Amino acid sequence: MFNPFSFITSVRLALLASIVACTTADAKKPNLPAAADHHYGIYLNGGKVGWMRSQVIVGNQVQYRIDLEASVGGMGTVSKVVLCDSRTYDAKSRQLHALEFSQTAATGAVKVEGVREDAGLRLTITAGGSSTTQLVEASDTLDDAMVVERLVSAPRVGAQAVSKRYDPSIQRLVHVEHKISAVEERPFGGVLIKMVQVDSTYPELGISESSWLDDTGKVLEQRVGGFFVARLEPADVARKLDFHQDLLVNAVVKTPEPLRDSTSIDKMRVTLRGFGELLPPASKRQVVSRKNGDVVLELTRESAPPTCVIGANVSGDAATHLEATAFIQTKAPEIIEAAKRVTKGATDVFAATSRLSDFVFAHIRDEYVPAYSNALEALKSGRGDCTEHSILFVAMARSLGIPARVAVGVAYWPPGNGFGWHAWAEVYANGGWYSVDPTWGQPIADATHIKLADGGPAEQARIVMLLGQLQVVSLEVP
Repeated sequence: MFNPFSFITSVRLALLASIVACTTADAKKPNLPAAADHHYGIYLNGGKVGWMRSQVIVGNQVQYRIDLEASVGGMGTVSKVVLCDSRTYDAKSRQLHALEFSQTAATGAVKVEGVREDAGLRLTITAGGSSTTQLVEASDTLDDAMVVERLVSAPRVGAQAVSKRYDPSIQRLVHVEHKISAVEERPFGGVLIKMVQVDSTYPELGISESSWLDDTGKVLEQRVGGFFVARLEPADVARKLDFHQDLLVNAVVKTPEPLRDSTSIDKMRVTLRGFGELLPPASKRQVVSRKNGDVVLELTRESAPPTCVIGANVSGDAATHLEATAFIQTKAPEIIEAAKRVTKGATDVFAATSRLSDFVFAHIRDEYVPAYSNALEALKSGRGDCTEHSILFVAMARSLGIPARVAVGVAYWPPGNGFGWHAWAEVYANGGWYSVDPTWGQPIADATHIKLADGGPAEQARIVMLLGQLQVVSLEVP
């Protein structure tokens, strides 16, 4: 099953830091933030899963640092993930001087380090034991980091501000639009406190969040969608976990009645509520329409594609899905060797991807991992959930010259009697895409797979806003 926690942590952690690390300006040095050190309890779907420490360290440089630890249950096991995001600004020039993002889970670690050079920020990305470097433009400054604290220093409902920050977890500059939506007294910790509510939107990611700050600029609580909450707590309280919730079970979108033999379903019509303005992507496989505010999906399982020679007629957008990335290490010798060995003698796309699907299905032992993974680590460890299955399949397919991409959404999960959050793959052949589910050993994915996004972590992060929101209104299987 797909791990939604990975997109709330890996993708969101760097963005979260911009508000949670908010403090008032130093009275003696108004152009600098005041030093701060706060702890927050982390809650998913109402259950506590971990803690986060937010620090602002001020000297000749200003460092914003977030440390997070969480333990999340899934697939009968409890998995721990440790993340860190650190950004250092020069106090005089106000430029971003260095950054670091790291994630450690049961299957391995990912680390992104950036150091300022004359031409930009030099990034070193280490994943699966291999490293790549690239020069990026990271134009955010200390003023961007201090936008929210300045906005709430004299709070006025309707006041707005815009900031930007380079997010190392997705290697992308993102913009953030902030707006004060309320200034009011609210209960917190058993007493009434004057709070400022700041709503923040990330246009490139399709994500929004709400934060509540006191009159000193300290963040008391932050919510992302209907699923994620960070709440200010004393350090000993924040670090205490009462239980481990099974995130996979709690996140299931229940159906009115269980589906029988769901893996053999070729056609399905489902009406869903809770999408808001966001619509799932449409395709020949997935026809999308609206009815009275709900979203109606007509899904059809694809047929095996006609014979298509590997590498034939690949151009334009499809060709971009042959590229290697920091987490899809298509050019790694280990990935290339495994793909060639598994598909030896195959010249047809579907024949090759069927073998790859069988290999990944058998190679990776199912284990819930609440962290965003990478293909090389998945190949080496042989452990993981649907994200590891899918990203390894995609990397191996690309290494052979077959365009492939990761798709995320929901698919019917019999143990949960509903649609579980899931990831699978899509393969390009004969001018179109077909779905493959290497986690469930399906060379052509069944019709219960409802696609909500594709692409890299930034694009997939959009589904975070749907967690805890979707409801099945009706479901028909011919």
